[in-house]
Amino acid sequence: MNHPEIRFASGCVPHLLYATKQVARKQRINRSIHRHENCTELLYVSRGVGDYVVDGYHYSIYPGDLLLYNQGALHEVTSSVEREIETYCFGIAHLQFDGMLPGQMSDPSRGFVRPSDGHEELALFSRLLYETVESSHNYRRELSESLLQSLLLIAVNLPSDERSQQQNKDVILSNRIRQYIDTHFTENLTLNDIGTALHVSPYYAAHVFKSVMNISPIQYMIRCRIGEAQNFLIASDLTANEIAAMVGYSNVNYFNELFKRKVGMPPIQYRKYYLKHMRGKRTQ
Repeated sequence: MNHPEIRFASGCVPHLLYATKQVARKQRINRSIHRHENCTELLYVSRGVGDYVVDGYHYSIYPGDLLLYNQGALHEVTSSVEREIETYCFGIAHLQFDGMLPGQMSDPSRGFVRPSDGHEELALFSRLLYETVESSHNYRRELSESLLQSLLLIAVNLPSDERSQQQNKDVILSNRIRQYIDTHFTENLTLNDIGTALHVSPYYAAHVFKSVMNISPIQYMIRCRIGEAQNFLIASDLTANEIAAMVGYSNVNYFNELFKRKVGMPPIQYRKYYLKHMRGKRTQ
């Protein structure tokens, strides 16, 4: 299916909030399902393989892939091995393309992954953009803006591949379940609650969701809670007690144990690790 060429909306000047690099040699630290309410993200996979889940759609990802995250979209990238996937990640504000909502880069019909086959410049642009942001050049803002705009225009105009067509009718129900959980995950949610709300058998809902998402509805809810907790840990000085209550756990000890099991380290240690990794930045 051919799509019209995508251009920036009139007067739109995307602003780069952050540029990070995750290296493959580091031990994997799980970043659970989460969203960014105030920015869009573009991620380039330079090494490693894994899985990408965004707004209920599931993709296997490989080196050279570009991953598109719409503003506010729940997403998660996981490595298939014990080491991190090597990526360049860019957080973008004030982004709008013609005919799209602010912060939107794609939709389900176009998919959320773009293979960069035949576009070797994308690897170069991603590396240069990251290195420019990290540099001390006086002209780094101007250069980074030019690189970002080039990277964005190429990325959104790349064609999707068969991975974006491999979504079937079960994905529709799975997305309905996901959307319900996304809205209610801080509550004491059960399979019966989900089934009643969506007028389906809770057992059928669980079966379909697991077949599409490779995770049970309750485990997905837990990931949402842990992902939200990670957001609070990164962006605030709230205590573990406060964060536990905000994401749905009345027992902070259970929250700490669950967080460590899912992420690989306790909540406060994660905050220290992440802020050190991000050089103290709290924008992500």
